[in-house]
Amino acid sequence: MFKLVAIDIDGTLIDDDFKVSKRTVDKIRALRDRGVNVTLATGRTYRSAKQYADILNIDDPIICYNGALVKDNSNGNIIYDARLPLDISKKIIGFGEKEKLDIKVYTDDTLYVEEDDERTREICKNHKIDYKVIGKLSENIEKGAQMIILIEDEERIREIRKKIDSMDIKNVSYTMSTPRSLEFGAPGVNKGNALKVLADKYGIESKEILAIGNSLNDLGMFKYAGTGIAMKNSDRILLEEWDKVSKYDNNEEGVFHILDKYFD
Repeated sequence: MFKLVAIDIDGTLIDDDFKVSKRTVDKIRALRDRGVNVTLATGRTYRSAKQYADILNIDDPIICYNGALVKDNSNGNIIYDARLPLDISKKIIGFGEKEKLDIKVYTDDTLYVEEDDERTREICKNHKIDYKVIGKLSENIEKGAQMIILIEDEERIREIRKKIDSMDIKNVSYTMSTPRSLEFGAPGVNKGNALKVLADKYGIESKEILAIGNSLNDLGMFKYAGTGIAMKNSDRILLEEWDKVSKYDNNEEGVFHILDKYFD
């Protein structure tokens, strides 16, 4: 019997229109009523994730920034918070600027960008987050980031990964939530380690955890959980590493079907 369920948001819980189906909402609420702990585990900010936790009546802590932040949704208390040192943040940002990549810097529920543009406004509208335009990021960022994202097309990102892997950047980890992005966090930051923080808090064993996701940044929690299920629409880079895959995608109520299978 699973005592904790961890669910990714984008490409997993929500469909391509950013909606959660009624059956999924009802199923998760029913699990909560049965005493099952449910957490959202996402690359999003806390404020952005909280809107879905509130829809689902989840008051369990939320895993944000790919595991860099764990925040209690019942009282707003921070359980875990890991940040990149400022000098390392600037080094990653400077690399992105040199490579002329799209750079997003996230700290304390705020997105920092170099200049205003339509894509930033669209992201912030859809994700319900605030943003600040501060000019050249490597010169104007004032505190270490919880997450830095470098964005480009898929082929170029593969090249960038090779360059990053050959660089001497210590005190950093990275993952991917899409094939077009590299997402940097403090050492050891991943959804699996954040899930362990919650498991320890609740006194739950890893075998009692079910995790559901669709991207490489979900691999850590799949490996930690007793059972990890990838969505049908999962990224190729995840499916190269994980073979337990649902028959349903995020537009086919995949989370509902998975939960319905494991909880009668």
